[in-house]
Amino acid sequence: MAIKKIPVTVISGFLGSGKTTLVNHLLKNQDAVRIGVVVNEFGEVGIDGDLIVADETPVIEISNGCICCTVRTDLVASVKQILARAGTRLDRLVIEASGLADPAPVLQTFLADADLLQQVELESMVTMIDAHHIRDQLGDEIVREQIAFADLILLNKVDLVAPQESEKLKRELAAVNPTAEIRLVRNAAVAIDALFGEKRFSLPNLLAIEPDLLDEGEHDHEHDASISSCSVVTQSPLDATRFNRWINRLVQAEGAQLMRMKGVLNFESEARRFHFHSVHMLLDATPGRRWKIDETRASKFVFIGRNLDEAALRDGFLDCLQ
Repeated sequence: MAIKKIPVTVISGFLGSGKTTLVNHLLKNQDAVRIGVVVNEFGEVGIDGDLIVADETPVIEISNGCICCTVRTDLVASVKQILARAGTRLDRLVIEASGLADPAPVLQTFLADADLLQQVELESMVTMIDAHHIRDQLGDEIVREQIAFADLILLNKVDLVAPQESEKLKRELAAVNPTAEIRLVRNAAVAIDALFGEKRFSLPNLLAIEPDLLDEGEHDHEHDASISSCSVVTQSPLDATRFNRWINRLVQAEGAQLMRMKGVLNFESEARRFHFHSVHMLLDATPGRRWKIDETRASKFVFIGRNLDEAALRDGFLDCLQ
């Protein structure tokens, strides 16, 4: 009897498009299905693993590079690690790629590894699009690759643009990828049955875009050299007033270069950790779970952008300590 393969959903999308929000939405609304998650980050300090709300869900985080290139072998190892965990029988697997990842090598990984081919099958490539910022991103080669390789495109944050703009963007995305289904969503809230259970992935369609995808050898790409990341980790508590004042001044002065900021924040006298996200000038901070009695309270913060002054950013953050 043939072994039933575990379906894999790969979630791509540029920085700040809402990938982690989508993963949390899937985990929250799919109680009956056991999902394993592999999350990849561009920065040297992993944040997204902490931002995923998963009590029993197996989560593996890959940081300090993109799974399409520098840490690609880690993707294979991480998937095999989740599949091999004692007592864990997964119904499906979700891969959250870095916002700077080229999807072609990620897909090639699942099509070229003999062991993975026997255990998993690609169900769909889902690409998140930030409706509010996509106009400034469409000229980026990686963004267009993420759109072109998608089986399903989620045009997210449509509440931040006018309805006629959403429809215009939908037509422009369809011009880049005429075969993908496109859905308009807010806060990454998409019906679960629209995402899981339908095999959208098509190898012939993929080879039409990337004819040499299955050829041996690496399909690496070079990242924009001006884009970098830096991070700061501290166990000292933050002063909320000082942090709010500093972060608002920062985005006013450097929001154009700061493509993405995210973090888990430890505020003085707060029983809960706070999750912070920003995309350029848009900021969002929400309370997370309560700190556990036996865990070390710490703040972790990551900056991703162009031509960053890393020392100034770290000093500014540390100046907000209580």
